[in-house]
Amino acid sequence: MDNEVMVNESNDVESEYNPVISVIIPVYNAEKYVKKCLETIINQSYWHLEIICVDDGSTDHSLELLELFAKKDDRIKIIKQKNSGPAAARNAALREATGDFISFVDADDYLEYNAYEILMNKIKENNSWDLVIFGGNVVGEPNDYISGVLTTQYSEHINCRPSEIIFREKAAKPFLWLHLIKRELLTNPTELFFDETMNLGEDQIFQFGYVPRAKNVLVIEDKLYNYRITKNASLMQLYSHRRVKKTEMHFEIIRKVVSEWKDMGYYDSNKDELWTWAVSFIYWTIIDFPVEYRKKYAQEFVDLFEKENHEGAYIILEYEIDHYDEMREWTLNDYSEEKELARLIKKIEHDNYEVQETLKSRAFKIGRILTPESKRLDLSAF
Repeated sequence: MDNEVMVNESNDVESEYNPVISVIIPVYNAEKYVKKCLETIINQSYWHLEIICVDDGSTDHSLELLELFAKKDDRIKIIKQKNSGPAAARNAALREATGDFISFVDADDYLEYNAYEILMNKIKENNSWDLVIFGGNVVGEPNDYISGVLTTQYSEHINCRPSEIIFREKAAKPFLWLHLIKRELLTNPTELFFDETMNLGEDQIFQFGYVPRAKNVLVIEDKLYNYRITKNASLMQLYSHRRVKKTEMHFEIIRKVVSEWKDMGYYDSNKDELWTWAVSFIYWTIIDFPVEYRKKYAQEFVDLFEKENHEGAYIILEYEIDHYDEMREWTLNDYSEEKELARLIKKIEHDNYEVQETLKSRAFKIGRILTPESKRLDLSAF
């Protein structure tokens, strides 16, 4: 009898084509959440997984938990290293990975139990997909912006240009764990690794390396990943004490992406979209900074842009040129209360627009219906 592709609930699998997914999990002091994470992975309805956990010098009981799971499931491999950060941990796993596809998971998050079955069914329907992008849920502290990014819409992209997905698909960055990546994207024509010199933003730089290589990309609506936001790691708290460091890292991301795209041959034919993205990236980072800080970083961006582009601002696409011109104005010593008030009004209008778009979205309405009334957000202020 000819074998046929099938995956059943009991993991009794007969198949001619069951690609292995290498699931890469960097772990650092995650004892509170890693059990849930691993349970949702080892109990996936798709069985063909290589689960690589990298203990990044944890000082809690994370390693002991990993070892307990590894004793129960021989698909789990453990790499131990001194604390070196998530980039080094992921690189260590990539060097060991043997799967046909790569999936990154953070130790404090978890997957839906049928996530990999859904993804591999898409691959089996059409094995030309280089990259499958999917949706997710926010768990813990509500965050409307992130919920919006995690809400994807179905689309198919065939014979993509390098800039097509990275700039036009909102879930193409920065959330690495929304991607199922064909391993060839990370090895051909050259091997890609995370930049271990970066303390923040290394995942975005990595995505600017492999996403442009993908010729065929599928985006599905299924929410397969659960992203945990805790109070201690909420964006508002990070924003208050890491914003300067974050801004400096954003500049470093731009510099590195420009350099790498030049090396890969993408830059000349895509620099208009690249610099248009860079304008938006920096503008919304610094718009509500105090005047002197805003002036400082606006000047840094203008200097960087003019150093890299002798053609002038005309390469910036129309929908961001006003923001570039505004940043140029910030570099001048002509601060006035009227301009500052106009800027704040613009920022408020932008924030209100994003809130209203979220409130009108189908995903938000469904989520609100499913949320117990006692836990629903009070919308009277909106």
